[in-house]
Amino acid sequence: MLLNAFVIGLIAVFGRLDSRMLGRLNFERPLITCTLVGLFLGDLKTGLAVGASMEMVSLGFMSIGASGFDMNMGSIVGCAIVIMTGSDISTALAIATPMTLLSTLIETGADILRISMTHMIDSSVEAGNFKRAKTINIVWGPMLYSICYFIPVFIAVYFGADLINLINDFIPEFVLNGVTLGANLVAFFGFAMLLSVIINKKNAIFFFFGFALAAYSGLSLTGIAIIAIIFAVILYQLKYDNNSKVQTADGSIDELDELDD
Repeated sequence: MLLNAFVIGLIAVFGRLDSRMLGRLNFERPLITCTLVGLFLGDLKTGLAVGASMEMVSLGFMSIGASGFDMNMGSIVGCAIVIMTGSDISTALAIATPMTLLSTLIETGADILRISMTHMIDSSVEAGNFKRAKTINIVWGPMLYSICYFIPVFIAVYFGADLINLINDFIPEFVLNGVTLGANLVAFFGFAMLLSVIINKKNAIFFFFGFALAAYSGLSLTGIAIIAIIFAVILYQLKYDNNSKVQTADGSIDELDELDD
């Protein structure tokens, strides 16, 4: 059990450092990390099944901005415990949910330290101590990410899911609600920043249409994505088909250039 917890903790660290040091190779996605856990524990089929299930759940937690709910840690722990105990795949979700909440609390505290590190780097650069600035950025930053992921995953896998539920029950409800609210506010702020860059008078109606469709249609993300693809193809055909020619006001035929739009 000690070896399993240690190696699975390293898998979690590897996935966490993916977009921070490796250039985002998508190793931090639940589908990939759970597959790696299943491969190590000798049950690749269950690892793939849990990873696929957790990947779909994580789509509902996606946010645009600096914060959001990270299902990866919970998915890794849930996958490991399901394989080691022989439980049903649905058990992974019951384990991943409190683990995700716990990881949000840990990451919120770590963000405070990371902000302090940023100020330390600025001070070092202003003082001309570039070696110290490089050390903080390359060594201490990734180490903080590693510790925040390795220790919770190691403890959860070693002691089981009961410990995670006990920790969550011990934390006051107002603290959990405050952290959740703060994470959502930052996510909404990031989404607003993104919209301020990409939205304009021509495409605003499509954003409102997509929001209304998602909010009131009751369709899944897959159904909405299919509708969006069909809608995009229809609009493309209406604008660029018919041999890419349009008739001008004087009756002449003008060639359409896609780059002119």
